[in-house]
Amino acid sequence: MALSLEKKVKLLKTLDFLAEQEIVAFHFLSGIVDEVNVAKGETIFSKGDLGGAVFIIVKGCVQIHDEGHIFIELQNGKSFGEYALINTETRTASASAKSNSVLLRITNDHIKQLEEEFDIRIIDTILLPLQNIRKRMVLKDLLEEELTQQKVTIEKQRKELESLNATKDKFFSIIAHDLKNPFASLIGASDLLVDNAEELSKEQVKTFSGIINQSARQGFRLLENLLTWSRMQTGSIAWKPKEIDLWDLVNEVVILHTGSAENKEIQIEANVDEDLKITADPNMINTVVRNLVSNAIKFTPKGGSITVSSHNKGDSVEIWVTDSGIGIDSEGQKKLFRIDEQLIKSGTENESGTGLGLILCKEFIEMHRGCIWVESELGKGSVFKFSIPLSSTL
Repeated sequence: MALSLEKKVKLLKTLDFLAEQEIVAFHFLSGIVDEVNVAKGETIFSKGDLGGAVFIIVKGCVQIHDEGHIFIELQNGKSFGEYALINTETRTASASAKSNSVLLRITNDHIKQLEEEFDIRIIDTILLPLQNIRKRMVLKDLLEEELTQQKVTIEKQRKELESLNATKDKFFSIIAHDLKNPFASLIGASDLLVDNAEELSKEQVKTFSGIINQSARQGFRLLENLLTWSRMQTGSIAWKPKEIDLWDLVNEVVILHTGSAENKEIQIEANVDEDLKITADPNMINTVVRNLVSNAIKFTPKGGSITVSSHNKGDSVEIWVTDSGIGIDSEGQKKLFRIDEQLIKSGTENESGTGLGLILCKEFIEMHRGCIWVESELGKGSVFKFSIPLSSTL
């Protein structure tokens, strides 16, 4: 089926990109475009083929599809193909003839000839009908991208949930295993007092009373850490920084632990610069120092020593809790400050502990933009250190 020049111009004008003054130019275009006969069922181009040409349907019907899914059917006067005529662009869908069809094939070379002959520029959107097809493809790509992003989000949430479950399991493990130890001692000693009160000597009563007191204090410290940590996880602890005197704070903690230290014949002292002030939350820093000193007493044998000292580092201050205790090997040090690991180790007098105090210390120090670490050698004591910025702009 050969088209006259007049019919070719008429077909090109159906694309709505002609102004009256451009008709002469498109008469030229009509004379150079190719006519293509396509049999029913024949493929015109496939997805992934190079572009560089668009088609106008003179006769018949064309289907635009992708993997068996038909996007649209186009008939006489309609155009299809990539509306941006770029040689390197690949087809985003396939096209085939639903019936015997006649097409006008317009290539990049045809457009260039037209532009050179008449000094005009044909913009990418000249074939407006094809925009609908492109929009459908864009929407399809956006949908696939959104689904992919949702999968990534779901996987991230799954991993976070696994981590939360592991933390929860660890928390209940601590409660179930460690909280019962001081209460077992408390109940055992009190039972002996109740059952044998009339037969016990004053020294025995004093001994059992000391066990009860020590067990009660140990249980209280453990419960205090558990409650504080649980509040941390729910975000119910408010961070309230203010200027605090570190000398006062450290000495208060040391005095509080003097009794426990004396019971083990441990010498404990504070060596903090006077008038050393930082901007921090006093309750959190108190909890950190208290836990570190308590641990030092627990793992230092009778006759040992503990020193809490300060070290000015210019823009920050470091607090060191140094003991002459049993020390920690390299493998044990890796398990400190972690909720997913537990370093099960009794104190020198069989004192129990959970390691939860150190986890609290780490979270509190990191809230102050500081860091906490340990330097230790098995059998040669430990130095637990933490740093706090001196700047008030936390």
